[in-house]
Amino acid sequence: MSDQTTSDNLSSLSPNSDSLAHCDIVPSWRTSISTEWNTRRVADKEKQTALFPLAMNPFGEDEILAMTEVLLSGRLTLGSEVEKAERKFSEFIGAPYAIMVNSGSSANLLAVSAITNKLRRVHCDPGDHVLVPAVCWSTSVFPLIQNGLCPVFVDVDPHTFNVSLTELERKLTSRVKAVMAVHVLGNSINMQQITEFINRHKLILIEDTCESLGSLCQTGIRSERKMLGTFGNFGTFSFYFSHHITSGEGGMVICNTEEDYNIVRCLRAHGWTRHLTNRQTIEEKYEDIDSRFLFVNMGYNFRPLEVQGAMLNVQLDKLHIFNTCRRDNLRRIKETLSSDDRFPSLMSLMKASEGVDPAWFGLGVLLNRIYAHQRLEFLQYLEMNGIENRPIISGNFIRQPCVSAFCNDEHPENYPGAEAIHTRGFFIGVHQVPLDQTVIDKLANVILGFPFSPYHVVVVTGSNGMLGKYIQDIVLERSLADGFTIKITSTTPLKIVTKDSEWIFLTRHDGDLCKVDDVKNIFKRFLPTRVLHCAAHLASIHEMSAKPVDFWLSNVTMNNNILQTGFEFEAWNGPIKVVSILSTVMFPNNAQFPIDASLIYDGPPHSASESYAYAKRSLAQLIQWYRKQHGYNFMSVLPGNFFGAYGDFNPKTAPLVNALIAKMENQREHDMSGSLIMMGTGTPLRQVMYARDLANIVLWALENYNEDAPLVVAGQEVSIYQLAELVRDQVGFTGCLKFDGDIKHDGPFRRTSDTSSFEKFHPSFKMTSLPTAIKETLEWYRRNK
Repeated sequence: MSDQTTSDNLSSLSPNSDSLAHCDIVPSWRTSISTEWNTRRVADKEKQTALFPLAMNPFGEDEILAMTEVLLSGRLTLGSEVEKAERKFSEFIGAPYAIMVNSGSSANLLAVSAITNKLRRVHCDPGDHVLVPAVCWSTSVFPLIQNGLCPVFVDVDPHTFNVSLTELERKLTSRVKAVMAVHVLGNSINMQQITEFINRHKLILIEDTCESLGSLCQTGIRSERKMLGTFGNFGTFSFYFSHHITSGEGGMVICNTEEDYNIVRCLRAHGWTRHLTNRQTIEEKYEDIDSRFLFVNMGYNFRPLEVQGAMLNVQLDKLHIFNTCRRDNLRRIKETLSSDDRFPSLMSLMKASEGVDPAWFGLGVLLNRIYAHQRLEFLQYLEMNGIENRPIISGNFIRQPCVSAFCNDEHPENYPGAEAIHTRGFFIGVHQVPLDQTVIDKLANVILGFPFSPYHVVVVTGSNGMLGKYIQDIVLERSLADGFTIKITSTTPLKIVTKDSEWIFLTRHDGDLCKVDDVKNIFKRFLPTRVLHCAAHLASIHEMSAKPVDFWLSNVTMNNNILQTGFEFEAWNGPIKVVSILSTVMFPNNAQFPIDASLIYDGPPHSASESYAYAKRSLAQLIQWYRKQHGYNFMSVLPGNFFGAYGDFNPKTAPLVNALIAKMENQREHDMSGSLIMMGTGTPLRQVMYARDLANIVLWALENYNEDAPLVVAGQEVSIYQLAELVRDQVGFTGCLKFDGDIKHDGPFRRTSDTSSFEKFHPSFKMTSLPTAIKETLEWYRRNK
């Protein structure tokens, strides 16, 4: 059947159509009320201005007439209509017991009061902990506190908007006795997994299903599926106006045992015995007390009105049609949005968890991180264009003022999934009536027509190094040239806020990149959209040769941590671009030169620094695998030898040019006309580039380069002897330069890179001349040595 046919069939199933056609004789009051109702609805439609309201009127004249019948009967309080609704709901949901109450919030309070009730054989005690999602409604949490329990918040998955098994396991302690699962917008966690978790740890499960009535989940037994709300000890539901079905206000508690059924019914109405299945047995024990007013437990008054029961009975008959429409509407909205190439670069949609068939309550949307700064403006734009919207439940509940008053040591930033939903999430309605495709097309055009403007958060690792310092300089200079007032923090790490980006310059004091938890905390704290990974563990060739295991492991570990965490956090942030810096030590020792990116694995590297070389090869390969398997925007820059200010000037460990500057400056100061002896023959050829040029190239690549192969860049090729002469000219050393002639100090004769690919991508880039670069480096060294 085609999509259009499906929608046409749904349109014919008008859930609010008059069902009185079967009546041969219609009392005059019914005719009058029906006529008045339909007249007013026509007027309402003429007044409606919203293209896409958050909710549509879910009831019609059938409900009005059913409620009027109850009012005319004179019975207002809980009676046969409520009891009928309980039976119908129990049958629909697939639970043995159902208790109607006056709201979904009351349903939650009753369920929690039941699990803490001392008359329940297995109950929670004051101070016990309960796991609850960080994205939840207030009355998912308050009943826990009101009953002396301690809520333990659990982060959510920004794909599904629900908790994950991993996060539940992470927050589990011996003090946890129950879980309050909140099924968001019709979706849930994989209930097979959570059921196994609950059974394994002997926990009590309450399912807050107020937004998910009619959603199904696989049980793990062949193809069996059950309704959400029926997997736990208790399920709670809401019949608020905008929910799947309504009784104006109202709610329901379902349970599996007669013990829980009696406890909830007793708690619902004052704690008396009137609604207990075993009331006669209990009342016989207290013959001296009027059985109408025999109180055997704590209690509230959460009874629903009889008119609510009547309304719910009519609504229950329409629920299947409603949910069929909701599923079809969401499918078509999703298909329409996803068919536009702009969509994935701007935002993502909430996804159903594995094994779950949601009866969607709303369409959850998450803006990509680079557009988080425009969220409020975007939502106002939607409202102005007739698309009503609201936050995902209450966002990250840890942000609410009440949490700091009643829950100790909770910080919103510790819940990155909830923070993503809070700062970038919203939802729009799905509706229980068929939507015309023209309305859906207009909806998509409005959503995608907003003038989005990216704002990047760039994390730079290794920012105390030579390359990182030059990147800082250039970011500052460019912003000043644009006339933007720059904000620079004095705290660690250094932050530079520019017109269209925020730059975070990390040092080793901000976390150990070899520790994955430190890396994850960095991502949680700053939520980067881009990462410049310049950090590396380096030392002298002698030290790296002596400790190859240490240097290989530390470099591989930090590189893996950066990429793996970037991969994981794309779910929180949207696309993250990671640019990693490689090294020509990767090149094969006996390669034919010039060498391009396709040849870097053709043979072993030079033995002097092979541990570092293999770590860089591993990084390059891992980047390509992430791109191939996951399509992630990870890429690399492979520079030749570079030098400059800010770097190491220790003659034993510094880059070649920096070491030459330090040696000759020292010789000039102590023996201007003496001889300077250097190791090797001076004949090997090296491409050397100014670190400032490399910083400019890396920043260009961050914006423009997205290829699989490393971007190979290098400077002018000269012999080591020629380099020494250039440095001598700038230093002003007049003595003699001599090489000791020991070939073992030369290293590979040549490491020439093929830079034609870079020249093709960026033909206008001009390298700083070596004399100028050496001069600027020397001036910095003299000021700072």
